[in-house]
Amino acid sequence: GFCWTRTGERQASRMRVRYLKAVLRQDVGYFDLKVSSSSEVVNNVSNDSLVIQDVLREK
Repeated sequence: GFCWTRTGERQASRMRVRYLKAVLRQDVGYFDLKVSSSSEVVNNVSNDSLVIQDVLREK
């Protein structure tokens, strides 16, 4: 129902913020070795948060 949808949205939003903060705390070398572009970071944040949101919505 509505409550699970809202809960999923809130959790996804929190996760996006925490994920971005964690990425920004990485040393510069992390981006040279692990990330090929800034769009990859954005896509990962977006896709991962949508998966979490969908799982919570299905509850």
